[in-house]
Amino acid sequence: MYKSVLYLVLAVFFSTFSTKSVEAQAYMEVGGSVGLSNYNGDLTNSISLALRQSHPAVSAFSKFNINSTLSTRVGVTYANVSGSDALTGRSELIRRNLSFDSDIYEIAGMLEVNMFKFSAIASENIFTPYVALGFGAFRFDPRTDYQGQRIRLQPLGTEGQGTSAAPNNQKYSLTQLNIPFGGGVKFKLADNITGFADFTWRRTFTDYLDDVSTLYADPEILLAEGGELTLALSNRTGEFLGEEGYISNGVQRGNPTINDYYFMGAVGVSFAFYSSGSNVECPKF
Repeated sequence: MYKSVLYLVLAVFFSTFSTKSVEAQAYMEVGGSVGLSNYNGDLTNSISLALRQSHPAVSAFSKFNINSTLSTRVGVTYANVSGSDALTGRSELIRRNLSFDSDIYEIAGMLEVNMFKFSAIASENIFTPYVALGFGAFRFDPRTDYQGQRIRLQPLGTEGQGTSAAPNNQKYSLTQLNIPFGGGVKFKLADNITGFADFTWRRTFTDYLDDVSTLYADPEILLAEGGELTLALSNRTGEFLGEEGYISNGVQRGNPTINDYYFMGAVGVSFAFYSSGSNVECPKF
C-alpha cells in the first residue's frame, strides 16, 4: 500500500514542477490535530480488535505550501497504543496472557499532494482529497501491569535478549525510524483557515513495539541471568493457568516475520500566516 502512495506522490511531484504554478502561491501554515491511535502487531489479531483499543493522539505541525498541489510538512505527535491477549477471543492467545501499552513520541516530515488544486489564500477549490508520504523517528517504551505495578518491559529482556538464552538477540532500541503514509481530505473553513481529516499508517522497522517477537527463552537462564521478574513476564501462561513454573522454552511467542504498525485517524485545523510570490496577503501572527 505504501509503495502505491509513493509512486503517486512522485508522479504528481514531477508533474507539478513541470508547470509554472510553482511561481506563485507559496505560503506557510501552522496547525494541529486531535484523534485516535491504534497499533497492529502480535497482540492484535484483527483490525476490529485494534480499533477497540483506541487511545487519544495529538499533533502539531508547520507546513510549507509550494503551490496549490504540493506541500511539505514537519510535525510532532504524541500517541498511545496498547494490546492485550485477553481481548482477542481466541483461546490460544488468551492462554498466552500477554499485554502491553506504550506512549509514542514522534517527529516526522511528509510530502503532501493534493488531488485538486487547493489554496488557503486564493480562490481555488474549497476542498480536496490528498495523499501523503514521509519519513520519521519515534520513541516508545512498552509497559505492562504486574501485581499492581507498572513494569517497563525492554530493560528485562523478556525473550532472553542480552543473555546466553538468546546470544544473537540484543535488547531492542527504544528509538526507531518509521515511514508514515496515508491521506485524507482538506477543506476551506474561512480565509486563511483550513480544516482537515486524515488517516495515517506508520510502517516501523521493529517487531518489538509490543515487546513480543520470537520464541520463549530458557526459563532457567532467564532466572539466573535476568531475575525473577524477567522470568515472570516472559511467560505469563502459567500465571493465567495458575501453574507456577510453567515451561515452554523454544515455543513460538510471537511472529518475527512481520514488523509492527501503528496508525492514527485525526481531525484538525491549520492557519496560513505568510505568503510569498502571491498577491494575497495572509495574516501576520
